Formats: sequence, structure tokens, C-alpha cells
Amino acid sequence: MAGSSPAMTPRGQRVLQTWRAARMSSSTPQSTLEQAATYQAANARRVKKTRLGQPASILDRAGGSNLIYVLPGLLIYAVFVFVPILAALAVSLTEWNGLGLPSFVGIENYIQLFADDRFYTALGNNAKFIIFYCVVPLIIGVCLAAIITVLRQRERLVLRTLFFLPYVMPTAVLGIIFQWLYNPAFGPFNQFLKAIGLGKIALPWLGDFNFVLPAVGAVATWYFFGFCMVVFLTGMQRIDPQLYDAARVDGAKGWQSFFYITLPSLLPEIRVVLLLTIIASIKSFDLIFTMTRGGPGNATLVPNIYMYQLGFQLNRYGYAAAVAIIGAILVFAVNVAIHQLMRRADRAIH
Repeated sequence: MAGSSPAMTPRGQRVLQTWRAARMSSSTPQSTLEQAATYQAANARRVKKTRLGQPASILDRAGGSNLIYVLPGLLIYAVFVFVPILAALAVSLTEWNGLGLPSFVGIENYIQLFADDRFYTALGNNAKFIIFYCVVPLIIGVCLAAIITVLRQRERLVLRTLFFLPYVMPTAVLGIIFQWLYNPAFGPFNQFLKAIGLGKIALPWLGDFNFVLPAVGAVATWYFFGFCMVVFLTGMQRIDPQLYDAARVDGAKGWQSFFYITLPSLLPEIRVVLLLTIIASIKSFDLIFTMTRGGPGNATLVPNIYMYQLGFQLNRYGYAAAVAIIGAILVFAVNVAIHQLMRRADRAIH
């Protein structure tokens, strides 16, 4: 350092000397003792405030005084969630065509809704779609995850990426693509069946009352099973490998380890998958709308498409809002029921 000092400018030397003097003064015993005394005094004041029942700092304040930190997120959530729900609830109590002033009718829309056969048809179709949106993807996902997890890292990465790709695509786009694939005249599905001599079963898939719902449901299954698989793969990574080693030592077979170790350990992931897929089924609209628009007839009609028809085609916004409120209540009820069911299953296992 001494050899480099002559190369410094006079100002640089003064800055260096000042920094050294400050460093030496801060490390003296006197300065250390003063800092310790200051810290002890501050700590004593904090303890005294706490004993007197006063908050030592703003972060120690109890109750609503800390609400100010939650307010920004709460306001955004209220504007985009609570306000629309309250507005829909208010509209559901009126008869309104979207142009004039709404007239208050009370619960008349709900009384009429619970006597509406089309609404019950939509609910029945929605219950059937749950099989394709939830049950089948869950089973395929957990089985594929169990198979893929024993493969090598490179193979696991490739298969996981390929199976997850459909979930990245918008469901409206998938609906348009599969509408073309199912086309009875030039669709690849029917062309393939005819090419292999199975032309008799080359049906108008989206026009047949018996097969249209499974045809649309198969697309939903293809969309969701990769998501379920990735969730279960993530859950399997946290299972202790020693559990499987102990099971093998005790003579357990592969399927026994799967049912008695893997599945019970995946209860949190099963809960997440059930919630997301069942709610997606209840809220289903874009995939079904782009493929069938609820037809033929009412074969694929679901509450959200019925709500769209009531509001945007028949201009019955009050009645459509009542359908939306019932759908929101169904989502909430399903959420609570799944949480209770999984909690009981977890207690039964442990």
C-alpha cells in the first residue's frame, strides 16, 4: 500500500486517511462499550413497553392496527371478486333485459330455476363430465406417475414434457382443433377408421346424441391427465425411499407398495387435483362451446352454456345471473365437501 500511495492524488490520500481513522475509532473499546450500552438501553425500553401492555413496535400491534398492510391486496380482491359477486346477486333478484331499468322480482328467478327441466339436464350433464374432467385423468395421472418415476432421468423428463403439453394449450383452441378432427366427412378420425376397414363405426361424433358427450369428455381427459401426472410426480419426490426399501425387505410386492405407501402419501396432491378438476368441470364452457355449443339438442348442455344462452341470446340477464349464483354455490359446496372428505381420509390413515 505504501508503494502505491505516491500514485494517489492528494484528495484520494485524504479520503483514505479519513476512512482509516474512522475504522480505527470504531474498533476502540470505548466505541464498542458505547454501542453495547445503547443496545441495552433500547432493549430495556422495549421490555418495559411490553410489560406495560404496549406494542414495542408497529409490527407487534395486535388486531386491526396491522390491517393496513392487508388493505392493498384486499381492495384489489374485493373490486375483482366480491363486487362482481354482489352485483350478480343483485341482478339475480331482478328481471332485466340489459337495456331498460331492472324490475325487482325477489326470489322469483330462483323459484323458476328450480322448476326448470333444462337446468336439471345441464346439471346432469355436468355430473357426467366430472368423470372425464376428474376421475379418469386422476387415475391415468397417478398410474403414469408411478410408471415414470422408476425410469431414468432423461426418459422421465421427455415423457413428462410430452404428456404435459396439452395442458399448456387454451381449451378453446383445443375445441376448434378437435371439432375438425371429429368431422364426419373429412376428419382424420373417421378417415383412419375407414382406412383400416372400420367404416361402420365412423360416426358423426359431435352429432350423435349417444356419443357426443364421451367425445367431448375424451378431449377434457386428454387435456387434464398430464397436469394430474405432474402433480403426482411432484408428490412422489417427497416420499422417503426408505419406506419402499422397508416394504421390499418385508416381502411387499410393487402393487402393495403402491396402494399402501404411495397412495396414502399422495393425499395432499389428490386433494389439489380433485379440487381443481371438479371446479374446472363445474365451470366448463369454452371447450364445450367451441365444439358443440351445448348440442345436439341438450346433449352437452352445462350450466355455464345455459347461462350464456339465457343472457346473450334471450336477454334474460336476471335469470342468467341466478344460474351463475347457483354455480358459485356449487363450487363452494364441492370445495368444502372435498376438504372434509380428505380430512377424514387423512385421519383414518394416521
